[in-house]
Amino acid sequence: MFPLRLLRNDPVIHALSSVQNNVRTAHLPVTAKVVVGIDLGTSNSAIAAIKDGHAHIIEGVDGPVTPSCVALLQDTVLVGQAARRQAVLNPLNTFSSVKRLLGRQYTQIQGELQHASFECRPSANGGVGLWCPSRQTAWTPEQISAYILQELLWQAEQALGEAVDGAVIAVPAHFDESQRRATLEAGRLAGLTRLQVLHEPVAASIAYGLGRGTEDSLILVFDLGGGTFDVSLVECFEGCLEVLATEGDARLGGNDWDSHLMQWIMQQVPGTESRCKDPAALHRLLEAVESAKRRLSSEASTSIDLPFWEGHRSLTVDLSRQQFEEATADLRARLWPPLERMGRQAFVEWNQRPYQDKENEGSAADLLLSQEGGRFGPKARRITQVVVVGGATAMPQVQDFVGAVTGIQPQVTVDPALCVALGAAMYGGALEGALTGGFELADGAYSWILHDRVSGLHAQ
Repeated sequence: MFPLRLLRNDPVIHALSSVQNNVRTAHLPVTAKVVVGIDLGTSNSAIAAIKDGHAHIIEGVDGPVTPSCVALLQDTVLVGQAARRQAVLNPLNTFSSVKRLLGRQYTQIQGELQHASFECRPSANGGVGLWCPSRQTAWTPEQISAYILQELLWQAEQALGEAVDGAVIAVPAHFDESQRRATLEAGRLAGLTRLQVLHEPVAASIAYGLGRGTEDSLILVFDLGGGTFDVSLVECFEGCLEVLATEGDARLGGNDWDSHLMQWIMQQVPGTESRCKDPAALHRLLEAVESAKRRLSSEASTSIDLPFWEGHRSLTVDLSRQQFEEATADLRARLWPPLERMGRQAFVEWNQRPYQDKENEGSAADLLLSQEGGRFGPKARRITQVVVVGGATAMPQVQDFVGAVTGIQPQVTVDPALCVALGAAMYGGALEGALTGGFELADGAYSWILHDRVSGLHAQ
């Protein structure tokens, strides 16, 4: 029996978001309303707040990050790890990776349907409806995302002892206006009244303290999360942070490394694939694989040991970091094309090209880059700082790849899995006057300024 955890609010009628907010905060010892920073991720989400002049991650029952997974049962709602644990037994009523569907039309998500474990249907206005058999109704991606946000807000309010009515929610730099509006709508459905969105690469740069000084720099934000891969080029010019270019692979993330390692084990141990037809066995092996992957980030070798795997037989597999990297070499190769495309957009000169791009070899962009700023075009620029984001960047093979391509050792002074939420909290804190440093927004660029002014954070 999987543990069940009831979401504090189960708002079946989401239109009453203001009522939900009153219910959610009525029992709290309200001393002041605060603003938090939220990383609403594809696979995992996190929330941070300003306390004693510093940004802090607020941990919940699942730890510093909460899986972005929601299960809608007949009489309760599960969010986070509790929802993820029962997903293999209840896939049609369990919703994950919903961030991919925010602000999209049904005709735009056909490529996503083959990867979803749940059923998607077109809504009356052409949007996306997520069909829930347990409740015999369709839910919008915004409504499902609101459940995740409510769980995060509940964690924050319990930890802070204060009501939370405002948030800065980080979104990918490639999100269009419709996707940003959908993110804000999810926040309003969760009971938030003051909302603002912030580009994820900018949030990460803020968390690392980049842009505070006067030195100009070109920052690569390398974001490899659980389900998606994004790279962004952020320019710091006279204290302003601006996203110049962004690229990515929406189907590449740390979960793919887990899947490849699962396949490797099935090849090494006969009968494992057949045994994994049992959902409970599959889930057990997947958890062991995820744990082994994390250990290999700091150890040269490890082992997977599952007692009573099949009757009285145990499953024991020894695994070295080298074997793991060889089994996932094709995934490492997929990190290069988005970097290559982004580099062409922004005329970036790489320290090393690990894979040849045959398709674009000899292109006009190559010609421009080869002229060193002559009459054919702008001079190629070199990256001066590298920031890594996302838990999957902890893998040594990823950090080695980034270092080889850029010739720069990535900054890891802030936890890559948490820096986006921390940066969003710092941005919100500065706007609200909780931090002495603030920001101005002009022509799409975020600028550090030092002031004591308090500015409101309003819904957009």
